[in-house]
Amino acid sequence: MKPHQDELTQEPSARATLAQLLENLGEGLVTILAAPKGLDVEVVGPAIFDPLAGSPVEPGDLILAVATDLSRAGDIVLAAADAGAAGVAFKLPGDPPPALAEAGARAGIAILAVPHELSWGHFFSLLRTAVASTAQVPTQTSDVPVGDLFALANAVAAMVGGPVTIEDPSFRILAYSSLEEPVDELRMQTILGRRSPAAWMSRFGDAGFLRRVATTDDVVTVAGIPEEGVLPRIAIAVRAGGEMLGSIWVIVRQAPAPPASAEALREASRIAALHLMRHRATADIERRFRGDLLLSLIEGRGPIEAVATKLGVDADGAFTVVAFELHSAEEPELSIQRERTLELIAVYCEAFRRRSACVASGKTVYCLLPTAPHTGRPRLIALAADIIRRAERSLTVGLHAGIGSTVSPLRNVPRSRWEADQVVRVVTRSPERGPVAHIEDVRAHTLLLELQDLAADRPHFAAGKLELLRRADAQQGTDYLRTLSAYFEHQGNVARAAQALGIHANTLRYRLRRMVELSGLDLDDADERLIADLQLRFL
Repeated sequence: MKPHQDELTQEPSARATLAQLLENLGEGLVTILAAPKGLDVEVVGPAIFDPLAGSPVEPGDLILAVATDLSRAGDIVLAAADAGAAGVAFKLPGDPPPALAEAGARAGIAILAVPHELSWGHFFSLLRTAVASTAQVPTQTSDVPVGDLFALANAVAAMVGGPVTIEDPSFRILAYSSLEEPVDELRMQTILGRRSPAAWMSRFGDAGFLRRVATTDDVVTVAGIPEEGVLPRIAIAVRAGGEMLGSIWVIVRQAPAPPASAEALREASRIAALHLMRHRATADIERRFRGDLLLSLIEGRGPIEAVATKLGVDADGAFTVVAFELHSAEEPELSIQRERTLELIAVYCEAFRRRSACVASGKTVYCLLPTAPHTGRPRLIALAADIIRRAERSLTVGLHAGIGSTVSPLRNVPRSRWEADQVVRVVTRSPERGPVAHIEDVRAHTLLLELQDLAADRPHFAAGKLELLRRADAQQGTDYLRTLSAYFEHQGNVARAAQALGIHANTLRYRLRRMVELSGLDLDDADERLIADLQLRFL
């Protein structure tokens, strides 16, 4: 459950103190509930405590009390203190109980509180990167607040000597330097569009630059194109624990860049890891907070105006709910898949429409999209299909998606959510339709599902004349119900219904007469035909 020592520091002898670790993490991310020995306590690295497996605790560990019942918190604190751990971190659903801080004071060990919205996985990665970064912070970036990517971009620009952009793993702009620097048209378009123009992304991809940045840890040189006014660039990936967190791009005056610039960029990538981890953690907290608000909204709880204010949306605007259901999986695999899928969907939806919000509930991830008037069905379907393809390709997760109606105002969102759920049911039952559909494409089928649900709760809906036919089929081996179903399916066309059943038309006519005689069914009554057809679907 613990990273190996050489994953944490470049120098095995380097040690972080709790004070340095908290400073690297930045203000507000962790709350100190108790620190009886002060903060100058050495931290080797984070370790996840599993209450079921009884994970070993070693001196200097910062224990993450994952999936811990707070009624057992005192025992964990004592065990950690006896083993010489540096501290214990808990997630608390509300205000910290005084007993927790008191337990830390008695045991002589630091107690930390982690935001409930921050996933343990992100916090673990953030701690590892913070510990590794303790001995790596150069003087040029020592005053940059952790997570302030624009300040970091300026610091890196000063270190390397050129305009800087910091980008996410999909090469979207997160921040850029604003110092007085020579720039080209491509940089200006990139900043305005929040990523390089599609034509240039395609050219960089065809030339192999993007793949090299994503797959190597060294500096990649991107040649300039003088005739098009494009200056050369150098780029490097930013990684933590083998995961690519983003990349740094710097415009240089010549290619290849001087060795000093390349070395400065390598150093900057090591420092940037902590900043990008903190940025992602902050985004994760914000996303989960918005997710909790969304859950209360789609379930019809909470005052609409307050929810709209906190989500930052117009309560009188138009909104669409998209539901993504994971294919069947068992716990704990489902929890892991749901967490990764939620993050993927949230990133896509936020890129599609600002102020979108996502939340997971059971096997379903819901996304609320503020919907502009020009956003039609094709764009929504294309977004959902793209997400499904990416989830299958990068996460090996299968999804079905349903898109509800676009509704206004905000208080009608529960209806769009209900429709999205019904569409998912239709798509799941009819694989030939594909993995995604819009309510307007399958509304008749969702209404049938609703009637089936009603029939399940009210058995008398299926009672009546067809029950006599069902009983005859069961006792005498007749085929009345299947025959009647084919007759209805072909709108009363005897020849076509008989062909579908593989019988002679006269045989079908004989069966119809016998059904009428046996049950009293009136096939000339339109209402009776309608009810009989619906009942056939419920039996």
